[in-house]
Amino acid sequence: MATGKALYIVVLVCVGLIVPAVAVDAPIVVPTAVPVKIIFDTDMIGDYDDVGAMAVLHALADRGECEILATVSSTHSNASAGTVELLNAWYGRPDIPVGAVKGAGVGGGSEKHRSHIKYERLLAKYPKLWRHRNANDAPDATDVYRRVLAAQPDGSVTICTVGFLTNLRRLLQSKPDCHSPLDGRALVKRKVKVWYAMGWKIPKGRECNIMNDPASARYVLENWPTPIVIDDFNYSQYIYAGRKVAALPDNGNPVRDIFAWCMPPAEKCPAADEIIPTGRFKDNVKEGHNCFDQSCVLAAVRGPGSFFDVERGRMEMLGDKGDNVWTPDPNGPHARMVDKWPRMRVAALIDDLMVKQCADSANK
Repeated sequence: MATGKALYIVVLVCVGLIVPAVAVDAPIVVPTAVPVKIIFDTDMIGDYDDVGAMAVLHALADRGECEILATVSSTHSNASAGTVELLNAWYGRPDIPVGAVKGAGVGGGSEKHRSHIKYERLLAKYPKLWRHRNANDAPDATDVYRRVLAAQPDGSVTICTVGFLTNLRRLLQSKPDCHSPLDGRALVKRKVKVWYAMGWKIPKGRECNIMNDPASARYVLENWPTPIVIDDFNYSQYIYAGRKVAALPDNGNPVRDIFAWCMPPAEKCPAADEIIPTGRFKDNVKEGHNCFDQSCVLAAVRGPGSFFDVERGRMEMLGDKGDNVWTPDPNGPHARMVDKWPRMRVAALIDDLMVKQCADSANK
């Protein structure tokens, strides 16, 4: 963590208002709701909750709750950037800046990651809604971050990551350029209000978004200069949704397509109330699929204060493989989300947002 006045990290999934950029010793308050200026950073490589997260994000934008400044991919050499472009266009926002990581981190398409084939299939079905079949041909995500941040008012931007932290490390390490005379860390400190991240595992363990680029995760956690909000694995794994959108008619809805293609039939899955008490991981249940990324987006836009409480403590990374440990401490610099609403009540809200149709029917 950066030196100087201590900042807090909140570990949560929430539907409240906007989280203020406050010091660790300040109370957590619920300010007046205003549209959130947000940059969304996804890996869009394996799991399909990223698609659900973009559906939630655009539904919230349609409600006037946020302004989507940019959408970037933290993976390369695949269909990730094209899928992000496709979803932006389908929701009526084809001009949102899109970028992808260059020369670092996790990459590869279906030849390396078998589950990525669904995104290649999506590009084939909607050829008019994307520009870059290969993320390597998309703009540099670091440049997109710097250009977009430099143009925003100080302390106004929320960053939401639901994938690997490669882009954020490269942003922090970036040099002054034509967009800003500030280096990356100084630019983030000036422009970013808060960063929301889906990642880490409480009380301890390894989580996919962290362990696939642990060096970047450690660097960003230890050098990020504004408040960090963490939606951790062991909370959001038991928020299940997606059956509603999967059941929509096959009439040209890419969100429906992904969930219908990927989720096994409900009758072949156990019920959530059979899985949750056991503490076991299960990606699909009768009620739907894990909402790791949707919960993070919902938190980033609406902020804390509605359906979760927090426990203070300290998050630390151990070794070089992505392990982490959480230590409860009432005076700690970090906080983690604990239940207030039942998780399936949160899931019902996510389900309703994901079935929201695109604002411009011409994009279907």
